[in-house]
This record gives sequence, structure tokens and C-alpha cells, in this order.
Amino acid sequence: MRLALTNSSHSESNLFVLPHCRFPPLHLRIAAVSFRPRGNLKHVIAIYPGTFDPVTNGHLDLIARGSKIFDELVVAILRNPEKVPLFTLEERIEMLERMTANFDNVRIETFDGLLVDYASKQHATAVLRGIRAVSDYEYELQMALMNRKLNPKIETIFMMPAEAYSYLSSRLVREIGQLGGSVHGLVPELVEERLRQKIQKYNHAKSHNRGK
Repeated sequence: MRLALTNSSHSESNLFVLPHCRFPPLHLRIAAVSFRPRGNLKHVIAIYPGTFDPVTNGHLDLIARGSKIFDELVVAILRNPEKVPLFTLEERIEMLERMTANFDNVRIETFDGLLVDYASKQHATAVLRGIRAVSDYEYELQMALMNRKLNPKIETIFMMPAEAYSYLSSRLVREIGQLGGSVHGLVPELVEERLRQKIQKYNHAKSHNRGK
């Protein structure tokens, strides 16, 4: 058997011939694999939606893990005019930007309307959602199936939270804070301090109104 290799620095007719060589040498086989054309690598963008009112350590856990899976992760804060949030939209954006500053592939955005429409505008092909319990799964499955119906190109990725945050939610954090309980270890220190200031301001205004 004769192995013919094209010399890339000469014309195609100029060949190296290795007589009586049944198998090409190892270094030639490695080179052949190395120079095989690669297909186009897909840049995967995922959306992690939520109200983040406030952002918790559970949210940050999913953001950190999601940033390792996707090329780009968009943390999308829902603008819902029907709800009165504890923290303003601007406050939530600022806190999330500070909490995710170390992630090069994470950015903070806001959106309203249908999630699938927003995802399409961002050229995202995945939605990241956290599931803490069976009750979460039932709701999230319904939403995922509806989103698939609206846009089959977008997949929903479910992630389990770290065990330490399996019970944690923004609603519980707000309720604990408003009742004077400690949220230490449940939220970042920045959020803990901002929450304390919010509650103090709320209680002061409440006492002032009672005195009138």
C-alpha cells in the first residue's frame, strides 16, 4: 500500500509518496485528525427570568451554575405593573449587577410581555428555571409546555437548587424581614442590609401615620 499526502505549500499535483507503508505513521494520523474541518459551534444564550424581589442566595446559586452551562446567561427581571414590589426595578437591577459582576457571561435585563417573545429578541434558545419542590414542578411544567407550544425552538432547562436553598424563596424572605426575623444566610449581605433599611423605613412611616 502506498500513502500519498498533498504538500500544502505546493500545487495539488506535488505529492509525497511513502512506498510499502501499510498504515500511515502516528504523527501523520494525528495531523489528519487535527486538520479536519470543524462545524460551526453554536453560541447558546439562555434566559433566567424572575421578579428577584429580592434576589436570594438561591437565585445566585442558579446563576453561578447556569453561567457554567450556557455561553451567555441573561437574568431577566419581569416588569409587572399589577404588583407592588418591595424593591423598585432600579434597585433590583443595581443589586443583581453588583452580585453578578464576577461573571463575564452574565448580564441583567428587564422585560415585559411574553417570555418567549423576549427570548426570541435576545436570540436565546433556552430558558433556565429552578425547581424546589413538587408544587414548583407542576406549575413550571405547565409553563414550559405552553412556552413550547408558542415557540418550539425554545427549550426549558430545569435545575434543582442546592440543598441549603431548597426551601428558599423571595416571598419567604420578605415575610421574615417584615416580621422582624433574621434573613442572614438567606440573601447576600448587601440585600440583607437593604432589606433592613426598607423595613425600618416602612415601620417608621407606619408609626408616623398612626400618630396623626
